Amino acid sequence: VPKLVINSIFEKDSIFKVHVSNSKSIVGNGSISNISNASVLIKDINGNIIDSLIYGNNGFYIGQQKPNQITDYKLEVNHTNYSSVYSIDNLPSLITINNIDTNTIISNDFDDLEERIELTVSFDDPFGTQNFYLVESFVSGPYGFIYNDDTIWEANSDTTLQVEMILTDEVFQNNGNPKQNSGIFNDLLFDGQTKLLNLEISKSTISEKEGKRIIVNSDHIKFYLHNISMDYYYYLTSLNLYNDRSGNPFAQPVQVFSNIENGFGIFAGAQISKMEL
Repeated sequence: VPKLVINSIFEKDSIFKVHVSNSKSIVGNGSISNISNASVLIKDINGNIIDSLIYGNNGFYIGQQKPNQITDYKLEVNHTNYSSVYSIDNLPSLITINNIDTNTIISNDFDDLEERIELTVSFDDPFGTQNFYLVESFVSGPYGFIYNDDTIWEANSDTTLQVEMILTDEVFQNNGNPKQNSGIFNDLLFDGQTKLLNLEISKSTISEKEGKRIIVNSDHIKFYLHNISMDYYYYLTSLNLYNDRSGNPFAQPVQVFSNIENGFGIFAGAQISKMEL
C-alpha cells in the first residue's frame, strides 16, 4: 500500500520546510509523485499547533516559524488518500568551530600526484551528552571549461561548488571509501574533549557546469559543521550504506532508517556552524 514519504531537516535560523510525496506500491503500476493537497502541521509535545505549513511547489510545504531548542517538535501530515503520519525530533545545541588550520600537501594516494589542502578543524564536544556530526566543504574561485584536456579560463568570474573530501580522520564512517561529499561521525572516541578533526580537499576541483566539465581553483573554502539529531545520524548512516550497496547483487539488502510513523522518510533537527577561509 503506498504511504506518505516525508523529508524535512529543520534548523534554528530557517523556517520549517517539509517535502511530501508518496511511495510506490510493491505491486501494481503506481508512480512516485509529489503531494500538493496535504495538511502539514508542526506541534509541540502537548499537541498545540506551532505552525501550519502552506504548499509552495514541487512537493514543498513552507511554514512561518523557526525552531528553537526549548521543545521537541511533532510533525503531523494528513491526507484523505493515505494514513496520517507523525514524527518527533528536536533541535540539537550549537557547537561552534573554534578554528581551522590549513596546510598544502602533495599526495599520490590515488595513483595521481595531486595538490591538496589539509584541514584540521577544532571544536569543543560537550561532556556527557551523545553528539552526532555531519561535515561538508564548499570551494569558490576562478573556473574554466575543459575541452579535450585543455582548459579555457573564464575572465573575472568565480563559482562555488561542493567539493569531495578525503576523510582521513579515524572517526569518520565512510564504509571503506575515504572520498565522500560529506562526512558523518559521532563523539564516541572524544566525548567532552576538544576535537581536532582531520580531512583533505583537492586544490583544484573538477565538476559540471552548464552541462560541461569545469575546473575550479579553490581560492576560498566554506566549511560546515552540523550537530545533528540521533535520528538524522541513523538516517544518513543507513542511506550511505544503501547507496554503497545499490546495484550489488551479492550485498545484503539495507533498510534505510525512517522516523516517520505510518510512512517513510525523515523529520530531524540540525544546528550548523560555518567558517570561511
